[in-house]
Amino acid sequence: NRSSTHRLKLQLQHDSTEKTRERTANLRREVYLQTAEELSKAMSHLGALAQADLTTANPTEGVKGFFAAAAKLQLVAEPKTALLVNQAVGLFGQVIMSLVGSLMPLQKARIDISINHKIYEDIQTEIKRILGDQTKYNETMQNNPPVFEALQKSYQFRQNQSSEYAQREGEAWAQYYKLTIAFSRTLIIEIKRLAEFQIPVWMAIRQDLGLTSDLEEFRNQMLRQLEEMSIKFDSTLQNIEKGMQLQSQDQPGHVSGDTSGA
Repeated sequence: NRSSTHRLKLQLQHDSTEKTRERTANLRREVYLQTAEELSKAMSHLGALAQADLTTANPTEGVKGFFAAAAKLQLVAEPKTALLVNQAVGLFGQVIMSLVGSLMPLQKARIDISINHKIYEDIQTEIKRILGDQTKYNETMQNNPPVFEALQKSYQFRQNQSSEYAQREGEAWAQYYKLTIAFSRTLIIEIKRLAEFQIPVWMAIRQDLGLTSDLEEFRNQMLRQLEEMSIKFDSTLQNIEKGMQLQSQDQPGHVSGDTSGA
């Protein structure tokens, strides 16, 4: 009886240990997958920061989900994985703060574009009104030189203003494009730095989940993808720069549109 009781206790302890391991594995799997999903969203958010309007949106909003998921992961992960994730969170925080600082000149350029374009449109409305008055003057066969001269002076004044603000808007657009390219080059450097640090994090997570086959090949594949992404992105930026140079040569002066086109 003592022997049977001892074996029963061992069996119950074994079953309890296995159930605990299974619960931990399921919990880890759920948290790890959520963290991977949020990390992907956070990286996409970084790529869209150049278009962020700091007057209406919080530039850190897109990474909050990753920070929350990473906090959960650190509670259930193995010590090595938890440490790596904690370091990744710190690096992410540094990168996004740095990028937000770099966004300030872009934000100023966006504001300059908006202000100058609004004034330009208001002036165009006024020019149309003056032209309408001139047409009415001619159609009613008026003969009042002082009135006609006043209309002509007003028209010329508004035309000069129109040219001035068209030039200002064009310069603001040129500055905006220039700053966007510079920001994008900084962005790809930071994304590459984050992506390189992700590799040991992914490898540690795969080990925790028991997905340990071909880890070295997995690492090499991620490095190759990262290098290919960097080359293609740099090539895209070079093509954009060439297109901007041709556009500035062919169409000097007023440039209209909205900043989402950049």
